[in-house]
Amino acid sequence: MRSRFLLAAPFLLTGCISFNSSESPSGPDYGAFCHDKQALCRDICGDAGVAAFSCKAAPREGLDYSCQCKKPGTKL
Repeated sequence: MRSRFLLAAPFLLTGCISFNSSESPSGPDYGAFCHDKQALCRDICGDAGVAAFSCKAAPREGLDYSCQCKKPGTKL
């Protein structure tokens, strides 16, 4: 009985591993990466407001997105 389980275990486990990637096979779309990121940052920060925002996308530099919200009650 145990030998049957050991033989069947690899077949049972093969269906348990899954991998998904949202990245296209040709690589990320650098031109569209920063599109609407500033609006998304404003939505995330809400009433507190945006303290700092930056978005860069370049093939040799990679993808960089930063959104920092103001602390509630702080005015710049």
